[in-house]
Amino acid sequence: MIKRIAISSAFLLATGSVFFSVYAVTNQERPALEEPEAVGEMPTIAPEAPTEAHSEAQEGKDLGWTAAEEYKAARMAMAEAEGEDTEGKALVILVIYNRQHSGKFPDTVGGVISQENAFTSYHNGRYDRVKPDADCWAALDLIQIQGWDESQGALYFERTPEDEESTWHSRNLERLFIHGNHTFYTEKEAKAN
Repeated sequence: MIKRIAISSAFLLATGSVFFSVYAVTNQERPALEEPEAVGEMPTIAPEAPTEAHSEAQEGKDLGWTAAEEYKAARMAMAEAEGEDTEGKALVILVIYNRQHSGKFPDTVGGVISQENAFTSYHNGRYDRVKPDADCWAALDLIQIQGWDESQGALYFERTPEDEESTWHSRNLERLFIHGNHTFYTEKEAKAN
């Protein structure tokens, strides 16, 4: 078992001030996932008896994911947002969730992640080279245990372009917000005639 602990981080902002963020992560233990030995093999997890901590998750956001799907989402958060804070990683996870439930994308975590042109890190091989760290699991807990969701329904994100250059995202989607180095988007509303 991997014991989760409270995670804190400090960020030096361009102004020279330091920003501290602390995320209270529960004392709940997360079963260690075994890394798949062969391509296509899913990580396995040993079952455990329900505990009081599991009832806390019901107060958060139930993503309805299996342990293998959680692992895939946490791994994608690492691949796409390794340098971001916990909330930045949680936003990547929420984009996966939002897409899965939008009716416009595949309806499985694996389908969303592997969809053509969906996630650069999946198609360039980075996803296969990384493993989720403690902060990725903290991001998942932030959503599932604390119910955090500031995604505003985002279905897309990209690395924030320098000098507000025009990108496919900025031309074709509705910009919602910027968090860290990523800009988040949703689809533009259809205009009434």
